[in-house]
Amino acid sequence: MNARPTSRTHLRFVVLVVALVTLAACTTGPIGQADGELVIGTMLPLTGQQSEAGQAARDAIESRLTEISAATELDGIELRVVHTDVRSDLALVRAAGQELRDNNVDIVIGPPNSPQNDLAADALTDEPAAMYLPISQPIEDQAVMMAEAIIVDGHQVVTLMLPAGTTAAVPSAMERRLEELDGALASAVEFEPAAERFDPEAALVAADDSSAVLIVGAGSPQAIVDGLEAVGAGTEAGRTIYVLGNTASIRPVPGLRVIEPLASLSDRVTDRLIVAALAAALAGTDDPGTISTKLSSVVAGDTSCPSFSTCLTRLRDDGTARFAGAGNNGFAEDGAPIEVPYRMTAFTADGEINNESSRMLTSG
Repeated sequence: MNARPTSRTHLRFVVLVVALVTLAACTTGPIGQADGELVIGTMLPLTGQQSEAGQAARDAIESRLTEISAATELDGIELRVVHTDVRSDLALVRAAGQELRDNNVDIVIGPPNSPQNDLAADALTDEPAAMYLPISQPIEDQAVMMAEAIIVDGHQVVTLMLPAGTTAAVPSAMERRLEELDGALASAVEFEPAAERFDPEAALVAADDSSAVLIVGAGSPQAIVDGLEAVGAGTEAGRTIYVLGNTASIRPVPGLRVIEPLASLSDRVTDRLIVAALAAALAGTDDPGTISTKLSSVVAGDTSCPSFSTCLTRLRDDGTARFAGAGNNGFAEDGAPIEVPYRMTAFTADGEINNESSRMLTSG
């Protein structure tokens, strides 16, 4: 039997919560070093179209802190949670990353949308680096999933619409998978996520001979859908429009498909909080570099456990566990999400869910 991470003595975090970052540098401890305080930062949509889900996720994190405080094996470590607001705005991700670094964050959870992942990682990798637990998969994995789904729906030629500056690996991954399935990518049309109108982009889509359009990572996807309809490139012209990412503003109509993770944002965020807390308990320190080395022991063990308390017991007994949380996805050894389930929803003419055309998808 492996050694336990710490003694069974009942130990506790001292919990401090900062509701929203407004002032920088509110702790003196340096990033990336053990200083007696474990600072966990979040990047959530606390305002804007996704604010309801973001605020629920924030509240869910705070509700879990009592359990962690009561059960953790870290004695004398203060846990401080700092929330930042990123909405669907890429510029806000950069600002949030700087705010979290100014607050000497050790671990970061978020942001909610895949196009934001690379920006978040870049903002947090300057030495000393914070540990990053993304909520979403890379867009490349989702693009492959959607290529397969669109072909199954009977389409052969697809137009991809994605945020400006997205890595070229995304359309390449989709094009490669479409070609493997005897399909084709007509074009990849970039847009500015924060824009209010998308007339030039819609005109480019209209020029394609595609029967399906995939919109990824839009801040206001309904505005893009409206732009497509205005130029005869939308559902009324016979195209099927797939929206992946932020779907909060979408009006349900026939010919539209919305693709969302099966699990709520709250479940996915709290799962990562639990993973971070378990790794910290096993490491016995607030040093993020050491904590990151324990992630694989928390998510890739032989025995599955569904909660913080059951996994902590497993870690005490065996030194390893395989956390299987409410988010329904698996975890790679570095804590990144894998095998993520999604729900693709279609609609009837009266705006109800079309169960015959709706189904489950799995990415990566």
